[in-house]
Amino acid sequence: MKKHYEIHNKLLKRLIFDNLKVIGFIVILLPFYYKWRNGTEFVYEEIWIWLLAGFILITNIPAILIYLNYYLENKNTEFTLDYNEEKILITQNGIQKEYSKHDITKSTYHLGIYYKNAIDRGGRIPMLISDFGYWDLQFKNGDRYYLTNILHDFLLEIPKVPKTKYRFRFYPYISKNDNKQTIDLNEKPKKEKSLTETFIEKFKTKNEKQLLEILDNRKSYQEEAVKAAEILMRNKNVG
Repeated sequence: MKKHYEIHNKLLKRLIFDNLKVIGFIVILLPFYYKWRNGTEFVYEEIWIWLLAGFILITNIPAILIYLNYYLENKNTEFTLDYNEEKILITQNGIQKEYSKHDITKSTYHLGIYYKNAIDRGGRIPMLISDFGYWDLQFKNGDRYYLTNILHDFLLEIPKVPKTKYRFRFYPYISKNDNKQTIDLNEKPKKEKSLTETFIEKFKTKNEKQLLEILDNRKSYQEEAVKAAEILMRNKNVG
């Protein structure tokens, strides 16, 4: 089975629809709210129209810049995923190259910070830039591609490549020099050491005399340090 990905207008349509919702909320609900609070009809004056237009423009500038960034990066790009042959065909500027999944050295999804809610339950509010993201795909021969979601909205699905990691950013503009740490969503978080475990690591080179000194002067040490000394002494006696 093959899947072809090329530039589509789904993301742009979603951006326009989100704007219509904002405009509808302001134009329709604001007069009702104004009348409820003040008891008089709300009158749209020219200044309000200009303020509304300015608000829409300002809130859209970040999304427009990202869209243009993605379009310029991928306007001459398309790719095909061949699941049966486990191959990726990427055409850029009329030149097609073929790769196998074994040729991939790094696969990273760059998403807006809103989508990190699934990990830390931060409850971040979606914004007009929240739906943008791109796939940073690197190969053994040094080739590197930035496949944005104006090609296909695959970023919120199960990753197309195993061991794909994630990078969450407030403003997912394509950054070709971004080397910050990524997240493996399938990797179980490492359990942090307790203070007692930290003291066990610290005291494990001490001999019995030094451990007994801690136990005999337990009031001078933290509770966790004393507990660590007791555990190490029991282990030495058992041994």
